[in-house]
Amino acid sequence: MELRARHYASAQRRFRPPHLTALMAARLQSRVPAADAGLCLLDWLARRFAYFDADRWRAAIASGTVQRNGAVAATGDEIAAGDLVAYTPRADAAAEPDVPVLHADDDLVVVDKPAGMVVQHASGAPMRTFLARLAQRHPPTGGARRLESIHRLDRDTSGVLLVGRSPAGLRAWSDHFASGAIAKEYLAIVAGEPAADAYALAAPIGPAPHAAVRSRQAVLPPGAQGARTARTDVVVVARWPGHALLRLRPHTGRTHQLRVHLADAGWPIVHDPLYGQSDASYLRWVADRKAADPNGENPAPTRHLLHAAKVALKASGPAPERSWTAPLPADFTALLAASGAPQCANLPL
Repeated sequence: MELRARHYASAQRRFRPPHLTALMAARLQSRVPAADAGLCLLDWLARRFAYFDADRWRAAIASGTVQRNGAVAATGDEIAAGDLVAYTPRADAAAEPDVPVLHADDDLVVVDKPAGMVVQHASGAPMRTFLARLAQRHPPTGGARRLESIHRLDRDTSGVLLVGRSPAGLRAWSDHFASGAIAKEYLAIVAGEPAADAYALAAPIGPAPHAAVRSRQAVLPPGAQGARTARTDVVVVARWPGHALLRLRPHTGRTHQLRVHLADAGWPIVHDPLYGQSDASYLRWVADRKAADPNGENPAPTRHLLHAAKVALKASGPAPERSWTAPLPADFTALLAASGAPQCANLPL
């Protein structure tokens, strides 16, 4: 039984659609291994490819979008070793909005990622990744198999994202990030009113001890197990009753760094479901979100108001600075207008 469980987990990682292919006209397919011969097709799909539950796979089979050995499959089909099972989504499922492209050359694509879209190829929300759709307009070059993100943005963080098109481009820009040659600037709307105009937040960050939420990070004492140095520079762009607009410049890239540092300082990012509430409340939020959108096809009605406003390559020798900026998204401007924020003449975008 343990071997079978490991087999299913491994197979799921291999087959899990790495991007928006499940929303495109592309055909996903996989061979049935000998160990799975004799299983019911529906049970096999739901156990092996768990990004859809049994009801969703049942609907896919009923719609004729699942094939076995080239023929339309039936829910009760018994699969055999070597069967080729394919899933061909309908073309009308591709309702994903286009991602604004800020720059493109043979090695690099820079996009303004909308909130709600997943960057990682391996994802629990396979319907919301966008790299494959981007590849329809800017395909991989130089022998690359697929586009690769050079850095990460959380699913609900919007803004500038660099994507490698070629192995050379991915390597060069990854090196720029690793060497500290890249400067990033974020904007966030937070709950609270920082007293000073600028801060240097330098508390170490690591996994939150005893947290019920595995992904939760926390500020830890120096030297604590898992603690890693982290620094975020904060400038207050504007403040008004109960809120502030902050410009953030991270000098390190720890998981959830900006969200953790701001929450620890007493200014959680508006609508942050993880760092603005308890574990129990967050888990209820996750359950409600999955119940409303089990396949991760839609962005959350509200998301944490964090935006990657600018990414710049610092000038070095004869090479000039290169930079890209993304304008404030609509949910930012709407909250600024609705909450009585002052007009910000010094807003950086």
